[in-house]
Amino acid sequence: MHMAVSLLTAACGGTTATSAPIGSRAPASPTAAVTRGSSTASTGQPVVGDGSAPCAFLTSEEPALQQAGSTGGAVAQLAIDYANWIAADSSRVLPDAATMDTLTTASCPQVRTDVLRLIGSDSFASGF
Repeated sequence: MHMAVSLLTAACGGTTATSAPIGSRAPASPTAAVTRGSSTASTGQPVVGDGSAPCAFLTSEEPALQQAGSTGGAVAQLAIDYANWIAADSSRVLPDAATMDTLTTASCPQVRTDVLRLIGSDSFASGF
């Protein structure tokens, strides 16, 4: 489970041995990372800066997390899928897990609560 937590924290840009996904560049500032996704709005894709992209991702993850069978399985599932989600579009990289908490609290509090319950955590930043 520790590896899954490390993957998710790294994907969020947290403070583990790796602060960003391998092969990606850390954002210059939190504002730059959060607003960077706004350029995708014209393509019809959810915008990271307003929380719609992370919320759409978490909403799509709920069924898989429910079927994971355990909290540890749900954490692993979320970490792997989140890393793949970021790998598909590097503009989705957030400066840290606290930003995921902030965006999802404002944009999709119920989805956030449901996902955190499934992974057995109070927040994305707590390191579950």
